[in-house]
Order: sequence, then structure tokens, then C-alpha cells
Amino acid sequence: MFIRRLEQNDCYASVVSAKHLEELGEEIRSLHSEGLLDEDFYREFADPYFTPTLPKSLPNAKSIIVIAVPKPIFRTTFHWKNRKVQVFVPPNYPDGHKVIWRARNELKRAFMPRQYRLVRAVLPVKLLAVRSGLAKYGRNNIAYIPKYGSFHRLTAFYSDYQSPIDNWQDKEALPLCAKCRACINACPTSAIQKDRFLIRVERCLTYLNEKEAKHEFPKWVDASAHNSIVGCMRCQRACPYDKDIIDWCEDRGEFGEEETAYLLRGRFGGDKAAEMQKKLKRVGLDLSLFPRNLRVLLGKGCQ
Repeated sequence: MFIRRLEQNDCYASVVSAKHLEELGEEIRSLHSEGLLDEDFYREFADPYFTPTLPKSLPNAKSIIVIAVPKPIFRTTFHWKNRKVQVFVPPNYPDGHKVIWRARNELKRAFMPRQYRLVRAVLPVKLLAVRSGLAKYGRNNIAYIPKYGSFHRLTAFYSDYQSPIDNWQDKEALPLCAKCRACINACPTSAIQKDRFLIRVERCLTYLNEKEAKHEFPKWVDASAHNSIVGCMRCQRACPYDKDIIDWCEDRGEFGEEETAYLLRGRFGGDKAAEMQKKLKRVGLDLSLFPRNLRVLLGKGCQ
């Protein structure tokens, strides 16, 4: 009933027993032990994502509730050398705290008149969403939900709610992925390969785009690969499961010539940096990505 109430407010959820927590972590760790995860990537995210434990504030948690909140692509504009350059931010970057706040409040309302404790769960939420039946994996390793495809942001909560149903299940891929090569052909760095379902994360532009600006892009990344100021939208734009929603876009944020020049200088501090960080946050960005990510997009004249 609470899941149906959430859906009426455009939030989509599933619930599994908290007893699967160790199973969730072990599944990720096994990929590493089998040599399928890049070592640097694993070290960067190993704790707490790959070694999850129940929170001290709710040690008797009974359930894990995963929620998908639909989100559009975000588009922001940079003014540079008398031209307007529009760049994109994928749906899963902006409004992180707003998504958590909305999901928590919608959950509380959906449970009424009963009250249950909710503690945010820092987990591999894509895997959790697929294991719970809320989503299915695409060949690009992105989680897809009905109607909104990959246009959503996931969050999860531990709860003392004792669910009468445990939705834990085997992972499922989207049916078309067995024969479709759209994302393989679209991937600009060959991170998605036909001989394995798990992408090569060390080659994924999203992973490279999220590194701090002090890390230069590898020389094997072609300038034409860059298409978003963070993340990468090539596989999602090519995917047939996103075709009905691919044009869902929200304009947010505009940076004048002076602000763009400041970001390209890469020397941040004081009140100016705090002001810029606040403005960037609205678009799901932060100063750690600059000037590198912006420089490659302005350099190729991305429109």
C-alpha cells in the first residue's frame, strides 16, 4: 500500500529485508576478487559502499527501502568569447539533498498514520534497485525504471518497518540488451564491450569526468568524446529505452564571461569561491571539476 501511495506522487520504490545487506556487499566484493573491477575504482569506493553495515542509529533495522525519483537532463550555459556554449549534466547529479528530503517526506506520508524510523542508507543503490525489482540493468550498467528509463535519481533508507514481502531477486537485464548494440556503438571510450556485460569502469568517461581536476584526462580519450560537463550522456541518448523521454531537459544556471574566465583560471578561494560553489551546486557541480572539464568542452565548441 505504501508503495502505491508513493507512485501516486511520482516516486517509485521497492523494499527488501535488511538481512540481505551482507549479500549486497559480497556481490560487489566478488567482482573485485574475480578481477572484474578496476583496482583504483575499488579502492576509491570500497568503504562504505562495498562493505555495508547497519547504522548505529538503527541497529535493529528490518528493511531497506530503495526509491527512484524521476529527474530530467539539466542544461546550463557558459558565455565565452562572445558565444553561448550550452553544456549538459545527466539526471543523477543535481538535487541530491532535495531528492533525499523528498523521498523521506513522501515515505513518511505514505506510511501514515503509522510512523517508522528512516535512516539514509549509503549503499550501491543501482545494484540494490535491480536486486529489489525496482529497476533492470541496461548493457551500459545503468539502472532503468518503467516509464522514465534512466532519467531518475536513486536513494535508499534503512527502516524499522517489517515488510510482509521481501522483493529480493536475481538481477535482470533489459530484454532488448541481448541483441541491441546501440550503447556499445555510441560509447566514445569503448567502456561498453560485447564480450562482457559489466562495463570497463576504468575506461568510462563518467568515471574519468568525476575525478578531481588535478588528474588530466588520459591521452587516449579523444576530444570528440566529451559531451557533458560531468558524467556522459552518449549511451543514454542512444538507448531505445530512453527514446520517449530523451528530450526531457531543464535549463538551470547561466555563467557570464567573467564567471567562466574565473572557472577556467582554476585558482579558487575566499568569498568568490564560496559564491561560485553555491551557484554550481544548483547544477550538480562543484569546483573540484574545474577548470579541466569546462576547458575540454569550450575547446571543442560544444553546443
